[in-house]
Amino acid sequence: MSVSSLSGTAVSGQLPAAAASTRKAKPRWSRRVAADVVGLLDAGAVVLGAVLPALIYSRFGAVAIGWQQIVQAGLLTAIIVCFCLRGWGLYDTAAMHRFPIRVGRLLSALMIAFIAVHGTALPLAPHKMHAAVWYAVWLAASFTLLLLVRLVARTVLERCTAAGRFDSRVAVFGAGSIARRVGDHLSNSQAGISFAGVYDDRQDDPRRNAEGLTVAGRLDDLIAAGRDGRIDQIVIALPQAADRRAVEVARKLEQLPVSLHVVTHIASDVVDAGPAHRVSSLGPVGLLDIKRKPLSGWDPLLKRAEDYVLGGLLLLAAAPVMALVAAAIKLDSPGPVFFRQRRRGLNQRIIEVMKFRTMSVMEDGCEVRQATRDDPRITRVGRVLRRSSLDELPQLLNVLKGEMSLVGPRPHALVHDEQWGDMLERYANRHQVKPGITGYAQVKGWRGETQTAGKMQARVEHDLDYIANWSLALDLRILAQTLGVVVRGDNAV
Repeated sequence: MSVSSLSGTAVSGQLPAAAASTRKAKPRWSRRVAADVVGLLDAGAVVLGAVLPALIYSRFGAVAIGWQQIVQAGLLTAIIVCFCLRGWGLYDTAAMHRFPIRVGRLLSALMIAFIAVHGTALPLAPHKMHAAVWYAVWLAASFTLLLLVRLVARTVLERCTAAGRFDSRVAVFGAGSIARRVGDHLSNSQAGISFAGVYDDRQDDPRRNAEGLTVAGRLDDLIAAGRDGRIDQIVIALPQAADRRAVEVARKLEQLPVSLHVVTHIASDVVDAGPAHRVSSLGPVGLLDIKRKPLSGWDPLLKRAEDYVLGGLLLLAAAPVMALVAAAIKLDSPGPVFFRQRRRGLNQRIIEVMKFRTMSVMEDGCEVRQATRDDPRITRVGRVLRRSSLDELPQLLNVLKGEMSLVGPRPHALVHDEQWGDMLERYANRHQVKPGITGYAQVKGWRGETQTAGKMQARVEHDLDYIANWSLALDLRILAQTLGVVVRGDNAV
């Protein structure tokens, strides 16, 4: 097992449990993204420092400058500098509250980089007698700009940390000695983790509040807080005798887009069989990591950029086709062009999914009969649209509205969500991310109607595998494979 530490993430004092559960959540920023942005600014400072002596020679020395060589040498120097600074801990995400400057290490990294690129950069000096001046100006300019970036970054990051922008909010389920130890650790440490409160379902049990804790709510309240984005991590801290209850709680909390941990004395059947799970710690409390928060660090930004950029381009390209489809629908059968149906999106929020109307009915209530092969309710144009998946094109508008993604678990009608949610234990876990127009399950052969619980279970397992292993490359591969699935008409109804 690999070992990590929850306390390696910035600083905040303990929040009163009740206040944490009712206060409107401030937007939280990723430490990894913040540190990487500083790294990009460091690199830009080094490259700009390389350009300055070239500008001086070009402006005042009337020397022809090879700008391509200048930029190449500057980029190579910047890469080596950032590599050194990262290795020396100057991009430490746990140190946002005291972001390091380390003047000596900044200068040392520059000197190492200069020595490494000496053979590349020396020809840039037009005459040997100018080489010393060239390097002196380059070094001075890069160092000054690098130091300026660090000073500004330190001021900004320290203020953001003090405002709690980087805090990871931890809630504990189970009022008792372990919750007390977690609370004490967070209130007395420089961990950068805020205490989001203690939750417990035991009303009359004498063990509840045994440590003088204020209980913020029950399990349902904890789930609601997780869906509202007020919690980042949850620790299940039930007594050792409550193994079965811990398993039940873990299964319900898995559906939330949070990192989930359980104290290590809990029986091993709370986690699935398979690869070794990570072990972490929260102060004096040992934890077993059940799942990590999906789409963390740069992932949400990449996913959002993918949806807006590709979604906008696809909508622009599809606009003429959508106009023709709309006209065909109006000519083929009476009724509206678009069909809107309520479905569940991220954190089970209700959204209206748009499609081209393909049937003679507009079901969106307590009874929604799933379309089947040769379904008489499907119109003539609708049959063509469903087989070619052209009926899904209006969902590009849902993507641009931020309600859906291009790739993700396919959403189902509300009544079907409730039906499968009651039958399949991990079905609700699909709502940890936005639903998609296409998905991993669809390109793996699980497109179309799902008549049995076994088929839906297979779809759910593929969806959860996608959530756990998301990458931009995976999304692009699924989009490419979707084209083949649509052309072949696999499982279309």
